[in-house]
Amino acid sequence: MNKPVLVTQLNYHIISNCWQIMLCGREPGGTNADELGVCIAAKEEMGHSCWAIAGTLCGGEVQGSTAQKIGVCTCCAIYKLYNRSTGAKGQDVIDTFPDEERRYQNIQRRNTQTA
Repeated sequence: MNKPVLVTQLNYHIISNCWQIMLCGREPGGTNADELGVCIAAKEEMGHSCWAIAGTLCGGEVQGSTAQKIGVCTCCAIYKLYNRSTGAKGQDVIDTFPDEERRYQNIQRRNTQTA
């Protein structure tokens, strides 16, 4: 009975948020949060799906909509790691963070409808 909980806790520590990997300091309480603001990925709890939301800070600049920034994102280590179809840990994100996955799928549906 405890095994799935332990596996989930283990996965949580292995599957870092984008701000933990990129060291941008824009998470709540981060070194750059006061100056640059808390990143929308952190606010929306989308640290494994940052490419799907507008307004993230990449390369020192605030990025636009998903459609505007996806070309940059597909070259990013976070996208390559957590992309649901090709990322090395995409399935782990789906399994470990179901709330984030629901938000991600909702965003994907909206983007498809407006394209």
